[in-house]
Amino acid sequence: MKSSSDRLASELLMLPAMKWWGLGAAAWLLGGCVIPQDASYLSDVPEQRNRPPRFVESQMQPAERIVRGYGSDDLCQLTFEAIVEDPDVDDRIVAYWYVDYDPTRTQREDARSVIQPKKSKVIRDDRATFQVNFNSADFNRLNVPGDHIVEVVVTDTALVEGREPDASSTVTLSDGGTVVDPGYTTTYVWFVRTEAGGGCP
Repeated sequence: MKSSSDRLASELLMLPAMKWWGLGAAAWLLGGCVIPQDASYLSDVPEQRNRPPRFVESQMQPAERIVRGYGSDDLCQLTFEAIVEDPDVDDRIVAYWYVDYDPTRTQREDARSVIQPKKSKVIRDDRATFQVNFNSADFNRLNVPGDHIVEVVVTDTALVEGREPDASSTVTLSDGGTVVDPGYTTTYVWFVRTEAGGGCP
């Protein structure tokens, strides 16, 4: 008389080849799942680092980088506008406007625009704006006949000497360490030709 183990062995030996193959594959797959794996897991979400702002170049005004005829009859006023985007939606953006900036001498900006964060938007609704009138009593280098450069320098921090972004900002990490997380700047330039005796009132 066969024992229970002999009967089991006989039944298993009688299984078709495909069933053997299926049992082997299942054993192999299940065996792989129970083997401990070496895995490292992040204990904390990494600190978000500062990212640079950018200009939306398709919407800059004037659209052409070279502006001719300022001071003539049909161009007595110029308005420069910059639209800025920043993936760090809580950053305050500051735009510094310069006319004929000279790095060899101390020169304050000709105008400044501050863009506050609103509604967590990457592309800011407010525009950085700089406006000049040829017939204005206010002195502006753009009113002097000749060729000029108008620059807008946008930053998500403050500018220090030499129009460099402030690099003193630090981020405290979860392990207690710190890392420098500096601000960024980006620049856009227009070239303007001012005409002499163009007829602006």
